[in-house]
Amino acid sequence: MTDNHWKGHPVDLARSVRGVRAFRDAWQGVVHGDVTPWPPPELVQKIYQSRQARAYVDEQHALATAAHGYYSDLQSVHSEDAVTWSLFGPLSYAAPEIRARFASELLGAIGIEEAIGTNAHIWLWRRIPHPDTLVSGGPEIDFGIHTGRTLVLGEAKWRSGIGKSQGVDGSKDQIDLRVQFCRERGATLYPGVERFVLLLVGQTSGAHQERCLSLTNGRIQVVEATWQELGALASNPWRDEFLSHLAWRESYSTAS
Repeated sequence: MTDNHWKGHPVDLARSVRGVRAFRDAWQGVVHGDVTPWPPPELVQKIYQSRQARAYVDEQHALATAAHGYYSDLQSVHSEDAVTWSLFGPLSYAAPEIRARFASELLGAIGIEEAIGTNAHIWLWRRIPHPDTLVSGGPEIDFGIHTGRTLVLGEAKWRSGIGKSQGVDGSKDQIDLRVQFCRERGATLYPGVERFVLLLVGQTSGAHQERCLSLTNGRIQVVEATWQELGALASNPWRDEFLSHLAWRESYSTAS
């Protein structure tokens, strides 16, 4: 089926048997910003083949696999990775002064005042050593912001909840593991950092308010924010497009 892209031009969307829409071409489903050359490696690693391809049948399957030769979850209107990139990806490639302004404004939005110099490191989808075993392949951090004095570890959600049954004995969840890493390893791995922030981002906030308060202690803070709140920050050069993209994706997610 053909519909209108958030930029106003026609776009081909496949439709699953349950009505979930997916872009024919995954690159049409994200904000590009000024990133060149395209595509960036962060997105290429996310375009792996998905078992959900079986949800698209006949001509819809042909449409969903036409651009890349197979179907990837990055194509789905439900893809939290696509939303994560669309906000933080272009910023991670932006000039140092843009990253610094955005990091400062984001920290202010979650109640942290910090005078950031000329740079801030913004990155996506990096793994930390596993907090239980310290081996490689630990939790994947959806986005990170390092200002020198503050380290933000971001957990991005769209329609899914906090992952449970994690850790060596399955007794922890995604929040537990990230807080454990900051508490036990943060000071030694990041000796210059004064505060560690676990930032939970979703379509709504408040679901984990009591938990956030209970886990906030000393140098560690656990806070929630919405995509709308962070997307509206004025220091983002691609603010308007991200908000248009967000409204478009929310309308299709609701309809699916």
